[in-house]
Amino acid sequence: MRFLEAIITATLPIFIIIHNHNAEKCERTRIGNEYYKRQLIANINGYPTGMVIDPRTEHVFFILHKRNYTKGIHLLKHGSLGIKELPIADDVLGQCIGIDAANNVIYIGTNQGLITYDYSRTEITAERPIGDDDVKNIFIDKSDNRMYITTGPNHEIFRFMNGSAAVKRYDKIPKAYSFILDAKGNAFYEYVDGRLYFFSVDLYEPIQYKGLTRELKYILQLNNNEEAIVAVKGSLFRLFTKSILPVKIGELGFKITGMAFDKKNNIIVGTKGKIYRYKPIDGNDPCPADDYFMSSI
Repeated sequence: MRFLEAIITATLPIFIIIHNHNAEKCERTRIGNEYYKRQLIANINGYPTGMVIDPRTEHVFFILHKRNYTKGIHLLKHGSLGIKELPIADDVLGQCIGIDAANNVIYIGTNQGLITYDYSRTEITAERPIGDDDVKNIFIDKSDNRMYITTGPNHEIFRFMNGSAAVKRYDKIPKAYSFILDAKGNAFYEYVDGRLYFFSVDLYEPIQYKGLTRELKYILQLNNNEEAIVAVKGSLFRLFTKSILPVKIGELGFKITGMAFDKKNNIIVGTKGKIYRYKPIDGNDPCPADDYFMSSI
């Protein structure tokens, strides 16, 4: 009997430790060398593209699509219980968003030029747009705060000069659906042939990436480490300028339609009907709390 009591006494603390460890576990997704917890932050009727995060407020902007039409640019405020559509005039089509955090300006690219937005306005008009181009894409280079726009049916790229409204054609990349520049000046872009390329500062011509299926509208973003990340269907890849082969860093299990990185290393990901936040898991906090309100539209 004493022998049996000794066995029970010896094994009881082990059971408690195992039980507590299991209670702390949560669903984890590996992306690169880190593990992330997935949190649902919005239910939407449609799917989001063109996602951008305001680093000052953590608000999320995105373009909502429903079946075969676009439902305008929407704003998901951090901690909000609702999502609202930006009040752009009916004859203006919002097509992309760019946030110049250094100068405290939010730009909206439209079919009639660039317009600006602030959170206090109840209506946005294009009475005095910056230019009259059909703006398809906006990229703001954090290294020098230069803004680039992709315009028109030919998807030509222009760079704003010295903070003015004057633009100059960006000859390094003649045409692209979307593109990004890292801190070193390396360019990553989707050319109008539907293929992915990079243009390294160490080379004299662009190089095509291999190994990816031809995919219109790749989702290209820079993470907080100035690394180029591309989403293809349900997978995430990191792009390098020393190799023509993208490196797979994650599999999310659903088709990704939008992606953005915030200043806390969270990844905001959009898919049909959902917007998720992937939050890095700290070893000291194995299952971080949900500190976002859940929104619906």
